[in-house]
Amino acid sequence: MLRPCCCCKGDVPSPLTELRVAYAAVRARPPRHLPWRHARGLELTASAGGVEVAAAPNLLEEAQSPRWWLVPMPNASVTQVTLCRREGSSLVLSQLEVALLILPAGCGASTAAPGEVGAKPAKVEEKKPTKVEEKERYNTLRASPAGAKYKLAVVQFKVPGAKNGGSDKGPDGNRVDSIPIANSIIKAGGACDLLLYDATKHEDFVKVSGKYDALVVRINPGQLSQGTPEGTQARFDDLMNEYISKGKLIWSSPKIQTQMGAKDALVNIGSLNCGLKDTFAYYTEEELITGFKKTCAFQPRVLKQNRGSAGEGIWLCWLWDKESNTKIEIYPSKSFGESSLDDDSYLKLMEMNDNHVEYHTVKEFMIFCIEGPTGEGAGEWKSTFPGQYLKGGKAAHGQLVDQRLLPRIDEGEVRILMAGDTCQMAIHKKPMGGGLSAVGGMSDYTYYRPTDKKYQNLIQKLYADIPTLLPSLHLEGEPLPLLWTCDYIPKNPDDWADGPYARNCDDEHTEYTVGEFNCSCVGISKFQAVCGGEKTLADVPDEDYFDACELTDLMGVKAIEMLKKANPGK
Repeated sequence: MLRPCCCCKGDVPSPLTELRVAYAAVRARPPRHLPWRHARGLELTASAGGVEVAAAPNLLEEAQSPRWWLVPMPNASVTQVTLCRREGSSLVLSQLEVALLILPAGCGASTAAPGEVGAKPAKVEEKKPTKVEEKERYNTLRASPAGAKYKLAVVQFKVPGAKNGGSDKGPDGNRVDSIPIANSIIKAGGACDLLLYDATKHEDFVKVSGKYDALVVRINPGQLSQGTPEGTQARFDDLMNEYISKGKLIWSSPKIQTQMGAKDALVNIGSLNCGLKDTFAYYTEEELITGFKKTCAFQPRVLKQNRGSAGEGIWLCWLWDKESNTKIEIYPSKSFGESSLDDDSYLKLMEMNDNHVEYHTVKEFMIFCIEGPTGEGAGEWKSTFPGQYLKGGKAAHGQLVDQRLLPRIDEGEVRILMAGDTCQMAIHKKPMGGGLSAVGGMSDYTYYRPTDKKYQNLIQKLYADIPTLLPSLHLEGEPLPLLWTCDYIPKNPDDWADGPYARNCDDEHTEYTVGEFNCSCVGISKFQAVCGGEKTLADVPDEDYFDACELTDLMGVKAIEMLKKANPGK
């Protein structure tokens, strides 16, 4: 409760320190150890040197040149600094216009006796608001607009027994990026709630979730199988598919996540701008052995398993001369299919999760891929992952994709960050330390707007592919993911005069091939940077917060746009 000072209703005691208020709100917070509160329209900055105060424009409309005073009010344990506004010869206290800051003694407030002048506060200089200061920040869920035409929900899940409910969350149990996504949907005009899926209360979730027009599922792959009853993932997926059959939009649907995110998607897009025609998928031992011996006799290859997300089971493969310990420059086949390698052909292999290198015969490599490092005849392996990439067959996502190794991969990958059908950002990921892997956090990042010339051609070709992208993946009728990425690898044109290894191809002529799609709960890095511990959304720095909100705001716009398209009569 505000305590009036001795001078509130009389003439201003002399001398008092005058503080002219800046004409712009100052976005600043006092140190955490200082308890504080402020009235509407005021912002305080507390420091050991004093208190700075600014009035927001709504107050300035009432008084174009307000003058404020800091009045020290000591007692035995604390000093109360009350902010007063002068009207004529009086100081007026108002619940709406007064800010009260309680400072522990010795923290910069005056401990002068009544009637004495307090410590002189720093004068606030007039300044124009910065880009950040002009924006509103929300660290909690906003109220949805009354009468919103579309109702959406962000669906989350807490792993039983895991700290925070999972390493992707904050101490409040929310993914740090979930609230900004929901708030951006609200900003775009939709109503949005946060829903928590409990595997032990499936029917309760069905009753609650059925009323929404669309669900944004923010559950990391595999989490529904951690500490849950058997079949939880299947029950959840079946419910999402049922909703889709009734006309609800689900981002991303189980089918989209499975088929678009699978490595064999690269085979299906071979005829698009973003694909390569000499890309194959292997589901059986015979397909793998026969196919790989043929492709690797033609050009260096990349062999990719369909499980994992940090580069494990992704192998770069070169022919190697064991005797001279040098790379073989001229491959046996001048054109694909002319010849095949034999079992004793020697390979240099690099696994992209950590860039470690191994040397094996073709036979040893095939045994590792099929039976793992303990398979008879597999040799000695350094990889910390178990191979067995075909285990379980196609139904269990057991497969390997064989794609041409593009020499310019050492220049890095380009990640195109998409919200629906619109690119929000291009990110160049350059491997650190001269490696070939741009995954697992081992990269330097450079960010580009979609309008930047460097990747304009790439983005325009992606836009041209979008109408046929989902049909190529056998996903006709599905909506594009609300948030997804395409990772591209640069290459020289196939008819480049100096060949595929030349480094004289400029940006205008450089082509790009998709190495991977990702649409399974793509994280928003500047929010998720604080997840997993005690920090919350409030701990994300302002600059990062507003940068990341540019993406979530686009997601909100695209969500409403797709709902309108799916429900033209609503």
